[in-house]
Amino acid sequence: MYDKQPDETLLQLIAAGDDVAFTIMYRRYEQHIREVALMYTKDPEASREIVQEVFRRIWEKREKLTEIKSLKDYLFIIARNLIFNQFKKAAQELAVRKQRLYETLETINDADFKVRNQECEFILNTAIASLPPQRKKIYQLAREKGLSYEEIATELRISRFTVKNQMVQALQSIRLYLLHHMHTLLPLLCISILG
Repeated sequence: MYDKQPDETLLQLIAAGDDVAFTIMYRRYEQHIREVALMYTKDPEASREIVQEVFRRIWEKREKLTEIKSLKDYLFIIARNLIFNQFKKAAQELAVRKQRLYETLETINDADFKVRNQECEFILNTAIASLPPQRKKIYQLAREKGLSYEEIATELRISRFTVKNQMVQALQSIRLYLLHHMHTLLPLLCISILG
């Protein structure tokens, strides 16, 4: 009976606490949200978590659903914010790891430190070089030239949102590359620490 109800009716029913209507809404939009999340995160587990979090938030704030004009847009906005938060968290984790790496390297004072440091730099530079051309350019303008997102957007004639999105994806790609090459990085760090 609820399957054919329009979104507006489902919203009214869910706002009143109707869990059957909520299940119908979940079935109607779950796959689309998961596909969007997967497109950005490239991680099936993370995309499933985002879907669960989107619908958890909907249920928790169901009393306010009567104010929503477009359920599809509302769900997309929640999913987008969760995706960006995940990227931001990943970028922060990368920054912390990078800081720890530099702090570790600063404590090392031996003859072959330069060689090991060059190998680490090579791996990082390879990660940067593997980025798609526009993403790489945006990353280099931000990290190497210190330009703001606004300045990069003006220089490349793209939106500030595109710059921000590309930077988030660049940081995620670099982080994943470094994680996949930990087998190379860890021995260098261990030799440095134990040497």
